[in-house]
Amino acid sequence: MMRKILRGILSIMAVLLAWSQIASAQPDIAGPPMTLDVGAYKWTFNKTKGEGGLINQYSWNFATGGSNFDFFYPQDQYLSNILYQIFSPICLTDSGIVDTGGVRHTQFFDLTNPGVTDWTFEQRRYRPPIVSVDGVRLNPAYQRYVDRNLSADEIVEFEDLMPVFGMRGHVKVYGFSNPLLSNIAIWEVTIKFTGEIKLPRERPPKRLADQTLELYWPFSISFGPSQGGNREVYGSYGYEGEDDLDSWFRMPSTLVTGKPRSSLLTAYYWDAYNPGLAGSPSYPSNGSSDNAGDPDKVKGHLHSTQVAGYALLYAPKSITDAADDTTQPYSIPHASIDGDLWGNHNFSVRDSYLGNDARGRFPLDAVSQPGVYPWKKGPMRFITVGPYRMTKNEAAGRYDSLTFVYAIGAGSISYDLADTVGKSWFKKEITDAQKDQIVLTGRDSLANAIDRVYWAWNRIKQGGKVPSPPPPPDVDVRSGPNRVIVNWSYPDPTYFNDAVSGADDWYAWRVYRKTGAYYIDDPLDQYSASKWQLIFETTDRNKTTYIDTNITRGVNYYYAATALDNGQFNDGPDQGARLESSRYATRTSVSASSFKPGLDVSGKVRVVPNPATRAAGVMGFPGTPDKLLFVNLPVKCTLSIFTETGDLVKRWEHYGKADDTWDQRTQGNQYVASGIYILAVTGAENLNGDKLDDQFEKFIIVR
Repeated sequence: MMRKILRGILSIMAVLLAWSQIASAQPDIAGPPMTLDVGAYKWTFNKTKGEGGLINQYSWNFATGGSNFDFFYPQDQYLSNILYQIFSPICLTDSGIVDTGGVRHTQFFDLTNPGVTDWTFEQRRYRPPIVSVDGVRLNPAYQRYVDRNLSADEIVEFEDLMPVFGMRGHVKVYGFSNPLLSNIAIWEVTIKFTGEIKLPRERPPKRLADQTLELYWPFSISFGPSQGGNREVYGSYGYEGEDDLDSWFRMPSTLVTGKPRSSLLTAYYWDAYNPGLAGSPSYPSNGSSDNAGDPDKVKGHLHSTQVAGYALLYAPKSITDAADDTTQPYSIPHASIDGDLWGNHNFSVRDSYLGNDARGRFPLDAVSQPGVYPWKKGPMRFITVGPYRMTKNEAAGRYDSLTFVYAIGAGSISYDLADTVGKSWFKKEITDAQKDQIVLTGRDSLANAIDRVYWAWNRIKQGGKVPSPPPPPDVDVRSGPNRVIVNWSYPDPTYFNDAVSGADDWYAWRVYRKTGAYYIDDPLDQYSASKWQLIFETTDRNKTTYIDTNITRGVNYYYAATALDNGQFNDGPDQGARLESSRYATRTSVSASSFKPGLDVSGKVRVVPNPATRAAGVMGFPGTPDKLLFVNLPVKCTLSIFTETGDLVKRWEHYGKADDTWDQRTQGNQYVASGIYILAVTGAENLNGDKLDDQFEKFIIVR
């Protein structure tokens, strides 16, 4: 009996020791969600509550408003959240399972595999910068790990258990702040046949019997660009994925030569026009209903130009031969969430995931190849590899594993081109087909990013590092009298040193500013259409303050500071290029605004704008269309808003500045109606406490 117990303990220890290098990193089992955000996208993984990302029939649907799961690209645009779902079922071949006696057992049962996450681990080369406005810190203290020797700017890892097959999946995602790689990530997944059907912390741990599996590994990320465009066109988010298409393309690598895998096969998604979708609006300005790219119904700007996708970078030839198998992937088949996933868990869908159905292994999309499959909610495109044989043999200490590597990201035409093309189409200057063709050129952006990250992956697997810009500085913004003061700094002098060479290659500081609303294309900011603008640059590393006096009182301002290197240690796709740290990392999510000290006299109070309308345009305040500004106020006073008939709307005390604002809401937090209102400035005093005359100012609101 004791021998059996000891043998069981030793077997468990063998499994754990096989993963000791990972386990020694002290991963989290109850930490905060992980976020990959060092580049142009923001990708959040809430992997700490038991959700699995590699298990059969489990999906991540992250488009709901209250979700902690996000994929924003670009992360500074309003509602650029791309719907996505990760789905990676294990599909056995017809040979199925071979037991230790050599007997084959085919598997025909429900594919549902409700696995759980064992642990998560997030590391960054530098901690996120501390950003504060008017003394308030905007981001929490970093709770994960920092390692200056990382091969990427950020790496997130997690392990999921797939208990039906006794598989453990280890995912490692690499993120980069290098501007050439800021829209792409490396997804490295290793599946290991440990036989576990319960987590180690579950008691008692259980494992499957020794056996051999012959399997395919389909990997799918179903993207749906984008929430903002969907809301703009349909007025809601109820049609997610119903007007998106998926396809694939092959491209030769121009950056990686001398490797067996000279071409990369990429699956991708884009926002198309589904003529059969109920609720599709028409555009009276040009008589068209082609909403590919989601044109704005007022301005024509194209909201959904993201072309999101992924490509296979590496697959082994077999368990014993780690050389890259350039015959993989086996297929890039199409399926749909609605038709082939939701409510359809049986084994018959396996052939759809393998491409062994009527649609074929490499079908194109419903537009390029009409009739190959119908439009359905939630297109899915798999990159399927296999077949592979994996064996678990505890007595021999054998736990086979396979590693696959993918590039995942998004491309797009530029914001300015999306604006120009959308407006030209809106005015009937170009046709539907011309607009749609330009939107699809976002594939070129995606293809270039995938080629770059393929180069990066080859550099990393050889033990090297990818050129990286300087880390972003800490930023502190302060509102001041007729000015806004921006300060930035590094917490450590070693931040000036290049992350790869270790030498000082710092070149310059930059400061950016945006007016109005925090996000580009925020509906509250529709009249100013403001974007981030460079307002200051210096090559003096000791100059870490910028005083912005080119401002208007009452307008909201957002700031970001970056650092540039001199490019001398940057090789690869853009030899010698100066690299800039992420502007996204230091954006102030709370605005600053200038003020004027309170006056020592009365009788000069004014209401701006007057009349006040939501369509006041440049006469109003971008990003805050309901704002009313009361200017030239005394140092101390009571502000009261009355209707024309004398009913009190709202009252509050004012002190200090010469300005105050009102958001057109009552004391009960309800918006007021259109009409004539009176601002009463009473109980006024100057800085010495001397009484000042009351003042009454009439103004008009049109809502």
